[in-house]
Amino acid sequence: MATTGRNALPPIETPAWRPALTMRWRHLLFVHWRVNPAVLRPLIPHALEIDTYDGSAWVGWVPFVMESVRPTWLPPVPRLFDFGETNVRTYVRYGTQRGVWFFSLDAAHRLAVWVARQRWRLPYYYARIRWNQPAPQEIHYECHRTPEVYGRVRYRIEGEPAIPPEGSLEHFLVERYTLFTVHRGQLYTGHVAHIPYRIQPAHLLELEQTMVSAAGIALPDTEPIVFYAPGFGVLASAIQQRPQA
Repeated sequence: MATTGRNALPPIETPAWRPALTMRWRHLLFVHWRVNPAVLRPLIPHALEIDTYDGSAWVGWVPFVMESVRPTWLPPVPRLFDFGETNVRTYVRYGTQRGVWFFSLDAAHRLAVWVARQRWRLPYYYARIRWNQPAPQEIHYECHRTPEVYGRVRYRIEGEPAIPPEGSLEHFLVERYTLFTVHRGQLYTGHVAHIPYRIQPAHLLELEQTMVSAAGIALPDTEPIVFYAPGFGVLASAIQQRPQA
């Protein structure tokens, strides 16, 4: 991974990478479960390989806050494009390129959902999301797509943020600069650029969610791996069609 200035650039194959969006990600909670790759295989396009760590696939539920999301040519408008977002994801490879596959993305901004579906071909849904920070190290977050599809979490942030060691599970889960999506049978990729993640432990006080099962994934009856990232500024490219192997 090369680094230029403040942004860590993804290992992209085209020299014509250009940012289309700028934004800030804040208060990212990563909740991950270990799953058998065979559970996910029917849900992932055959052009993509499921990326594994220690022989297991990983499913993540990631609630966070988006701020000042806008095209790069538009000046910031305070609070107009600030909203909560929650995604359900796993990790895949296309050849040597590693990235993220999103089963769903819920956002509390109707225009952002419409644009992401139309321009980025991503499975976004509108949801009612609210969050608050009742104490400096505690965050409450709720996401409701429908009465049946929702997530609710309370957690406490612990320790100090640090870059995860290369080769660690945490590094495998967060250091992803490419997304993959499929539209009308065609594979597309998009890229993001940002400084490396700094993460820290988080302790769940409450977690209830149906968003992973709504994606068709049955989770094992095991405790998830949980950590937190304060966040950073992000640049995102437009998506680009990839040739199918």
